[in-house]
Amino acid sequence: MTDFSDPETVAAVGEANAGVLCLQEVTPAWETVLAARYGERYPHRLYRVVDPHGATRGAGGLAVLSRFPLTDFGVEPAPNGWHPAWHLQVDPPSGPIQILNVHLRGPLNGRASAVQSLLAVEEDHLKEMEIFTRLLHDGLPTVVLGDFNEETDGAAVSNLERRGFTNTLPLYHPGQGTWRYRSLSNQFDKAMDHILYGPGLEALNAFVRRRGNSDHLPVVAHFELSSN
Repeated sequence: MTDFSDPETVAAVGEANAGVLCLQEVTPAWETVLAARYGERYPHRLYRVVDPHGATRGAGGLAVLSRFPLTDFGVEPAPNGWHPAWHLQVDPPSGPIQILNVHLRGPLNGRASAVQSLLAVEEDHLKEMEIFTRLLHDGLPTVVLGDFNEETDGAAVSNLERRGFTNTLPLYHPGQGTWRYRSLSNQFDKAMDHILYGPGLEALNAFVRRRGNSDHLPVVAHFELSSN
């Protein structure tokens, strides 16, 4: 999310009118824009755009905007200085849901060279997800979401699926891309952003909105608490 000065991208953030927005690559400039544009609609807002030393996180900045109360369980640092993950709870009237907002390392950075990064990306994503999911509390309906920097068959997504999570977008719109390479006139799309849910929730729908001018497109999922 680098286009904080672009009106179409700012509008795309809230066009789905979701109950909860989970964002990655949030900067202090984005925090200012989001508060001004969506502060009334989303009274519960949390941002982690600077690290404990006061330095801007840049691509590692995270935000959650919600219509419902939020509980902050803390940010978990990633190994090797990669992007952190954020563990929160949202409390809609139907009951609490815990959220893990992630931004896994990019496939071409994070190691000494682009080649080394690409060769180690599955191993590193698996390590990141194993570290981050240790934060989760047993017995709560759970959503793990964000920029995974991998497609639906990636190591982190596959690990979650083996542990009982379901990836929403392939259920309703398999093959729909969430990331576009803009220098190729948006002809090169990949599904790099995912919303997975665990026991206690049922997915009602999931889709991508082709809105705004960011390389990452808004991904929307609708859930209800499971009656089982």
